[in-house]
Amino acid sequence: MDKPFSKSEPTFRSLVENSLTGIYINLEERIVFANKRFADIFGYTVDEVVGMNFLDFVHPEDRPKVAEIHWKRLNDEAAPPEYESRGLTKTGKTIWINRRNTHIEYEGKAAILGNMVDITRHKRLREKLVQMEKLASLGTFTAGVAHELNNPLNNISGSLQIILEEWDSGDEEFKKSLLHDVEAQVERGQNIIKALFDFSGTDVLDMQPVSFCALVENAVKAIQSDIPDGIRLDNQVPEEITVSLSYEHVQQILINLILNALQAMENEGCLRISAYHEPGEQIFCFEVADTGKGIAREALSKIFDPFYTTKEPSKGTGLGLSITHGIVQQHGGTIEVSSQPGVGSNFTVCLPQGDPGPPENYKDI
Repeated sequence: MDKPFSKSEPTFRSLVENSLTGIYINLEERIVFANKRFADIFGYTVDEVVGMNFLDFVHPEDRPKVAEIHWKRLNDEAAPPEYESRGLTKTGKTIWINRRNTHIEYEGKAAILGNMVDITRHKRLREKLVQMEKLASLGTFTAGVAHELNNPLNNISGSLQIILEEWDSGDEEFKKSLLHDVEAQVERGQNIIKALFDFSGTDVLDMQPVSFCALVENAVKAIQSDIPDGIRLDNQVPEEITVSLSYEHVQQILINLILNALQAMENEGCLRISAYHEPGEQIFCFEVADTGKGIAREALSKIFDPFYTTKEPSKGTGLGLSITHGIVQQHGGTIEVSSQPGVGSNFTVCLPQGDPGPPENYKDI
């Protein structure tokens, strides 16, 4: 069998045989050429490699994928030019390989010129980094839960201690006020627990055609008592817009965004709600904008983090936007925010859409 590189190509041969990348030629499922790096990756000698089936170097579970890509590349069909798979060494050890294959002609027949790099170490370091990031996020989340629950518990403990110390005093109104404080702190703790359940977001989405204008009207109606007289509501949602989404979940998104906007404006300003379909795309978007105090640039990247809040403890748990972000992700959508301190903020939610179905199925509560 002819060698793939003739003696007239000593420089090119030297480059290939001393490359840090594993290089091989696969002809009729057999390795007919391999450089030293290829053999070293799998723990063989070059002489041992030549003549072996190319799938002998692939982890059994990845062989169907590698074989499919190999045959597609051999037949000039669409196939990924570069991909990762697990390899199998001579001793049976599993390694990770980055592969790049090219269709060539060798000895008058279709063959594959392959390049590969052992990325096992890189893969393991990346997995460790991901694990460390998860642990760091868990630590932040746990600290947030502890902090949020510790505040009402301390207040409850302090109030009860005062009541016990003043038990024999005749000031009934004072003790009654302390008990009302305890009740308020218990309610606050319950709200935190409810927010944590909502944050877990394990509910299955009940997707259905919805009149979005009616959804907005019902969301506003649900929190009407929280809207100060000085806030002007500008509802720009067209009545004819119908979309496919989970009614209760998206209503919760709207309520969270509206309440945030109200708190940002305090007692005066304009709250604008709008909605539209992206032209030529199966995407529906809605916006909640306010003329409040805005969000500082350094805080924009943190606002969807659990328990991150710039509000006073009595005005929120710091989970509202995290829950909103989770619901949007469940829908396969995106949420973006633009803000300018002293001018206001604009939250834009975009959700993928299919066919909303016949008009008689629209949910209009």
